[in-house]
This record gives sequence, structure tokens and C-alpha cells, in this order.
Amino acid sequence: MTFNFNAPVGQVIAGDQTVTGDNIGTQNNYYGTDDPNTQELAKELVEILQGIVPQISDPTSEAGKEIITAATMEEIENKPTLKDRLVAALKAGAFEAIKKIAKNDFVEVFLTAFKAGLEAKPKK
Repeated sequence: MTFNFNAPVGQVIAGDQTVTGDNIGTQNNYYGTDDPNTQELAKELVEILQGIVPQISDPTSEAGKEIITAATMEEIENKPTLKDRLVAALKAGAFEAIKKIAKNDFVEVFLTAFKAGLEAKPKK
């Protein structure tokens, strides 16, 4: 009997056959609400928004949301590592966790626009 695995195995039991191996080099990309990286991203976004939102006369209007999103994106463009971390969070599916941690409606508005912007860019 032959077992083919694309990754290291801990232990596999198949009837009377036992396959064991070292589970070395395992990478766990967990982005839950208790993940420190996700918490830090949420905190940074809230801090950026706290500096922008009070300057907008009607932040809940569509025009206000667009201004907030553009200003937030401009701030993030000036922080390439933050942008890279946001892209990685999007790919890992952590946006929902960030929204939940941030508890800020404007974070959700920005993340939705950020995601749409990335998806609209042509792939290289």
C-alpha cells in the first residue's frame, strides 16, 4: 500500500497500516479575533480614521464616506508596510476579523472599498 502526501505527516492510520513522520515546518496562518497581527491592523486603521473622520462635516453621507475612504487610502499609501499587511490580511480572509475587532463602521466602509480596489486592478 502506498501513501502519497504533499506535506509532512504526523501520523496516518489506514486500517492495518500506520504512516508516521515529522511534522516540521508547518505554517499556520490563523487570522482570528485573538490574532495579534489582526488586532494591530484593526488598531492602526481605527487610529487613522480617528484623525480623518472628525474633519468631515457629514461623515455618514455617501460623499463623506468617499472622502474618508480616499483620505484613508492616501494615509495607507504613505505606509507601504501597512498596505502590504492589509493585502495579506485580505488574502488570508482576515477582513471580517478586523471589522469585528475595530467595531467602527468606517473601518468596514474602507475595507470594502480597499478590497474592491484591489480586485479591480489588473493582475501582473
